[in-house]
Amino acid sequence: MNKKIKAFLDDVCIHINCKTVHKDIREELSEHINELKEENITNGYDEEKALDLAISAMGSADEIGTKLNRQHKPQTEWSLLVLTAIINIIGGVVMFSSSKFTEGQAINFSEYIIFVMIGIITMIALYYFDYTKLKNMSMPIYISGILLLVITMLVGIRINGAKRGLAIGHFYISSPELASVLFLIAFVGFLEKYRNKGAMSIIKLIIKGVFPLLLLMVMPSASTAFVMVIVYAVALITAIMRNHFGKNKKSQLMAVFAGSAVPIILFMCNVITYPYKLKRLTIYFSRGKADPLGAGYLQHMANTWLSISSWFGKTEATYNGHSLDMTMPNATSEFILVNVIATLGWAVGIVLILLIGIFIVRMFMTTSKIKNCYGFYLSMSACTILSAQFLINILMNFNLFPLMSFNMPFVSYGGTGYVVNMALVGIILSVWRRNNLISYKEEVLDIPSQKGIVSFSDGRLIIDLKAWRQQ
Repeated sequence: MNKKIKAFLDDVCIHINCKTVHKDIREELSEHINELKEENITNGYDEEKALDLAISAMGSADEIGTKLNRQHKPQTEWSLLVLTAIINIIGGVVMFSSSKFTEGQAINFSEYIIFVMIGIITMIALYYFDYTKLKNMSMPIYISGILLLVITMLVGIRINGAKRGLAIGHFYISSPELASVLFLIAFVGFLEKYRNKGAMSIIKLIIKGVFPLLLLMVMPSASTAFVMVIVYAVALITAIMRNHFGKNKKSQLMAVFAGSAVPIILFMCNVITYPYKLKRLTIYFSRGKADPLGAGYLQHMANTWLSISSWFGKTEATYNGHSLDMTMPNATSEFILVNVIATLGWAVGIVLILLIGIFIVRMFMTTSKIKNCYGFYLSMSACTILSAQFLINILMNFNLFPLMSFNMPFVSYGGTGYVVNMALVGIILSVWRRNNLISYKEEVLDIPSQKGIVSFSDGRLIIDLKAWRQQ
């Protein structure tokens, strides 16, 4: 490269703090300079003079660098961070109250704080992590998830008749929850790999998605498998509607619907294999009234505590003289919303539900603005997992969904689940942080944007000097 061009580019880049985009900016600006140089040579100037005029026409390197630095500052989705913090605070208050339970449901608040710290550190680490590095690691991540489940089924800790976790020191690691993140990342990577490869690529994706589902059902962890089916379906249908696989949407949708028969059969077999699940399902339709002291006990007690809770503060009411922790099983996990309402009042419960609704809307609004194709599907899949857990848990607490093992993210007690959910938020924030730092060589989504100095077109970074001069 010519020394004068290099010196000019150095002067520009010295003002741009984000070193990731330096290479792209150098390439784009050098192309502009060379184009102007060729025009000047055509107009009769010698090569040296033509270059000087071209560099001069670019304008002040300091001003260009300052403006480009503003364009390329990492972004932070503060609303998601604030909402995550508020929901966590409500969860923390309820967990502190639950640590005072006199029965076996009393939680270890010190252990809870440890997992909160691990979750926060994980979220921050992923926020600063370059998520694009995961795209080429899809297969190793996929295999890691499978190995995690297989090892757990072989040597894991047996709880309630099933091996679903591993012991690491004094801590219990829930393998299905950890594996769900690995399978999410792997599936999105496979999705990106099969761009423009037609309906057959969808069949291949379904095959790769079904095998982990089979392992989860055998474990068994039907709730995790159920959420993964939702994630796969949302990702595939969204990709089809965006012409990710090509233009024949009809055959692609048919492939998805045909492939959906497999997880449906798996769930039916799971229900038939475990009679108590079938009984739970039938009892659900009566909202627990058919067997209030047996299979419908959880639903019956959820209804009872919701009905006797006060609008503000902890309810003074009891059930047959017994407190919440003595009569409401899973009050710190699946039925955490009942716990919130009974402990803090209906007003806080309603506020929590509204906050969750806003959180879900903000997640998807943020995702809709992401330019990078891989980042878009990765962020959307993370949003889907969190949204599914929130919505199903809320519906389940109000007896509007069959009983399954669904905790409420950031509120329910659970070490691995909490860390995993904070990791999902970290992934969304990481993708959004790099939304303006994307390499021009990366695939980008064709979405409308306002006219500015920097734009993306046909997968390239475009620096519009005319727009710069007008600002």
